[in-house]
Amino acid sequence: MNNTFYVVLFGIVWGLTTSVVRAQNQDPQFSSYMFNPVYYNPAAVGSEKVARFQLVHRTQYLGYQSNFDDGGSFNTQLFSFNMPLASIRGGVGLYALNETVGPQSFQRVQAAYAFRLPLKKGTLSLGVEGGLHNYTINYDWFRPNEPDPLIQSGKVSQMQPDFGAGIYYNTDTYYVGASMKHLTQPDFNLGTDQNLNALYRTSYITAGYRYEWNYLIDIMPSAIYKFNTNGTYSSLEVNLMAMYDKRHWFGLGYRQGDAVSASAGVSLLRNNALRFGYSFDFIVGNRNAKSPTSHEILLSYSLPEPRSGRKPIIRTPRFRY
Repeated sequence: MNNTFYVVLFGIVWGLTTSVVRAQNQDPQFSSYMFNPVYYNPAAVGSEKVARFQLVHRTQYLGYQSNFDDGGSFNTQLFSFNMPLASIRGGVGLYALNETVGPQSFQRVQAAYAFRLPLKKGTLSLGVEGGLHNYTINYDWFRPNEPDPLIQSGKVSQMQPDFGAGIYYNTDTYYVGASMKHLTQPDFNLGTDQNLNALYRTSYITAGYRYEWNYLIDIMPSAIYKFNTNGTYSSLEVNLMAMYDKRHWFGLGYRQGDAVSASAGVSLLRNNALRFGYSFDFIVGNRNAKSPTSHEILLSYSLPEPRSGRKPIIRTPRFRY
């Protein structure tokens, strides 16, 4: 069984990395990727062993202006929920995504299931997700320098089914995963036969580690590698985070060819149930085509772990022997 796991994992990673890719991704990116495993990999649902609700808002390239109304900055909202389900030996989850950039908007709703299997000191998960992807474009927002007969008028929307899959292995101290979105590569013609917009398959490889430096401080490096399999995009992002007293964190990161980032956050309430975080990106790559900063806010709440119904055994010195 152990040999099978490594063969399967190696095969997936090798298949994902054989493409040479560059340029711009079709999916949103998050500086707090280490707190968003459900979005990047359906096999990660239930891996935290608690039920978690989470909301992320990101404004990328704040203040960017272009030749259409409302500028060209990316505004993204992501809501996710996931929980373990021992009765089906796995976890379930969902996420809803909304993103707008100028005249374009994207909405996606995905439900996920992961089968979780104990393996060595951790858990191996195989996950699938499925849902709908909606693409809308408002041609009335375009402001060309000269009249262009190829630009239509009005708002056009189109919805297509969308699917993904992944593999994920996690222990108490580290995790590694590989996944792929848009397996069927849905096409959107948006009212014209001359212009076909396809959602290309996008792959993600993630990894993270927690090193307990001392009783109060944990050091947590992580990385994510993203690419499209049609050869148009690739990006490596790394982050180094320090956690104090399991409640307060501060991190520094770098996204290849784009930005350096700083993040900070705090966990509150019993068992750190309430989590709040903020990330700031300072653009260092291709600044002539981007505004200098991006901002991201994260808010999440986890439900208490379910109890088995049996009263815990309380031992006292008087009745111990």
